[in-house]
Amino acid sequence: MCQRNLTILYGSETGTAQEVSENIWRESKRYHFRGFVKPLNDYDVSNLIDEKLVLFVCSTTGSGEEPENMKTFWKFLLRKNLPSESLSKVNFGIIGLGDSSYQKFNFVAKKLYKRLLQLGGTAILPIALCDDQHDLGIGATLSPWIINFWNKINEIEPLPLGINPLPSSIKTTKWSVKRVQSNSSHVDIFGPEFFEETSSNGYVHVLENRRTTTEDHFQDVRLISFDRCNLKWNVGDVAYIRPRNSRQNIEQLFKIFNEHNLGIDVKDVIILEDNDEMPAPVFLKKPLSMELIASQFWDLSSRPKLRAFEVLSYNCENELEKAKLQEFASFEGQEELLNYVNRSKRTILEVLQDFPHATSKLTIDLLFELFQPIKPRAFSIASSSHSNCLDILVAIVEYYTRLKVQRKGLCSNWLKGLKIGDQVRISIKKGTFQLPKEITTPIIMVGPGTGLAVFRAILQDAQFNENHFKDKFVLFFGCRYAKKDFHCKDELIKMQNEGKLNLFCAFSRDSDHKVYVQDLIPREKSLLKNLILQRGGYFYVSGNSKNMPKDVRESLEKALEDKDYVTSMVKSGRYQEETWS
Repeated sequence: MCQRNLTILYGSETGTAQEVSENIWRESKRYHFRGFVKPLNDYDVSNLIDEKLVLFVCSTTGSGEEPENMKTFWKFLLRKNLPSESLSKVNFGIIGLGDSSYQKFNFVAKKLYKRLLQLGGTAILPIALCDDQHDLGIGATLSPWIINFWNKINEIEPLPLGINPLPSSIKTTKWSVKRVQSNSSHVDIFGPEFFEETSSNGYVHVLENRRTTTEDHFQDVRLISFDRCNLKWNVGDVAYIRPRNSRQNIEQLFKIFNEHNLGIDVKDVIILEDNDEMPAPVFLKKPLSMELIASQFWDLSSRPKLRAFEVLSYNCENELEKAKLQEFASFEGQEELLNYVNRSKRTILEVLQDFPHATSKLTIDLLFELFQPIKPRAFSIASSSHSNCLDILVAIVEYYTRLKVQRKGLCSNWLKGLKIGDQVRISIKKGTFQLPKEITTPIIMVGPGTGLAVFRAILQDAQFNENHFKDKFVLFFGCRYAKKDFHCKDELIKMQNEGKLNLFCAFSRDSDHKVYVQDLIPREKSLLKNLILQRGGYFYVSGNSKNMPKDVRESLEKALEDKDYVTSMVKSGRYQEETWS
């Protein structure tokens, strides 16, 4: 019996690092490896010194912070009393998942790589710095790196004589799915019986769902208020919300099942059974109807990744379909896959319709390999920590593809459809913004569009300390039109009129000459020099990560006439960004 062990550990905030880890675990079976896949915090770090082969997969969150499920592991690794040769037996690989539009690109993976070397570990390969901004996504770096990784570890721990790698067509599934004769009474997969309600995790009810843009504006933006119940948060914290699929997509899925005679009905009840190397989530190890899983667990709006095409190819008997699916699932076929999926924004449901022969051979087990789980979405809390309600500001995602097919964002459109009294589960996590300790320290905020949310919370919080307003707050806000998409306009104007806020607005479409927030900053250089250079003010940027953050920083350097000073602000934490793509 061939016994070779590969331990795969991940730090994941949104689930991507977990997904990559699970895919690598599946592929490891081709090379006869055993070993589990775990979040770093769930791993007994005292065992690390005895590991021979370890693969780390980690993302970077916020401003270069490690994901929540690896913080405990990382804290242990930073202990000063750890011997410099404590990991001398360990051969490791590190895959970093990042986005180069962020300043601290793959910062966590780089830190981990450096620390493991300091503790005597041996790197199997240079670190893989995967970039979501690449045309081919993280696969552009990941795919060739993994090929080299298997070659290297098979040199470190060769296969016994006479044992060869299994073919790439081998089917490996995470879990076994068992049909049961039961009536599922569950109405919520993520119900309270599996998630204890705490001050940072619980159920809230919708109090208001109000559009903040005019009806004739191209984009619908919502200010949604929930009762706070027992939830607690600090200014700058983030609310995570897991949406549900639309009724239209759920019906479309079961229509596909019926058309292909898969024998899967909405009322069928199943239970997932553990794999000893990759346990099933506890909330899936209970009788659940297929309708509930389709509604709350599988992401039916997602764009399929390479793994989906591999799964579809498994049982396909049609030669043309099988060849195309295998091409999409290969490293060589990534450009074709990009053209097929990303450029046309195809969803997984459309792919099932494009490959009818492959779809007709799917099984329930394979469905859990095919569909990605719905991931929670993060929203900056837009209300004071003292408020009776928790507010979020949501831009509703709706657009048309090049083929004139309408697309709707899963979470934003689900939130748009919420009615007064509807129940939503919210988890609160610490945000990246660190506010100054001194309450008199000036705060300069740059928040175009929904980037305003976190600054609304800061300003509301200050309302409870009336004497802390004097010459302190500056907000640069940007939108298209003063009369169409000026979010929370009345609140901001009122604060400005009361002398509590210096408000500067850029309305990019109200004149022939487009004006953006970064254009306003140099115009206020006298004010900014006083607040920042003389009074030690903090500078915050929130919004889309594409070009705005870079342009804002350059504008501040121009206003202060000191590029090095802005660099020192970043290092000391006086210049902070919270951006998203």
